Amino acid sequence: MDDHHKPRLSIGMPVYNGELYIGEAIDSILGQTFTDFELIISDNASTDRTREICQQYVAQDSRVQYYRNDTNLGAAPNFNRTFELASGGEYFKWAASDDVLDPTYLEKCVAVLDENPSVVLCHSLSRVINE
Repeated sequence: MDDHHKPRLSIGMPVYNGELYIGEAIDSILGQTFTDFELIISDNASTDRTREICQQYVAQDSRVQYYRNDTNLGAAPNFNRTFELASGGEYFKWAASDDVLDPTYLEKCVAVLDENPSVVLCHSLSRVINE
């Protein structure tokens, strides 16, 4: 992504020790039919392989940004940090480091938000796929 383009959607992904599922979660975001987004990952001082996994995605896709906290800030401050690091696009979404999105999820949510400016939140049904 070039420095002049502000994506329509910023996605904030706070994570702590997410090595088991974060790759699948990121893949599901990068595989979306809606592509005008930035993914901001804020690593809350993980002690597992989270950093290495995230850095591989940064090297592969310019939409992925990775930030690492020197110390664990706690969950809520780390969620807030992803929002603060966003470029200020039109929409913002938090994403969990262990959730997988359907490939059309973002496209459908953005369409609902675009169609009706009075809508301030859009989400889908959720399905548990494993423990």
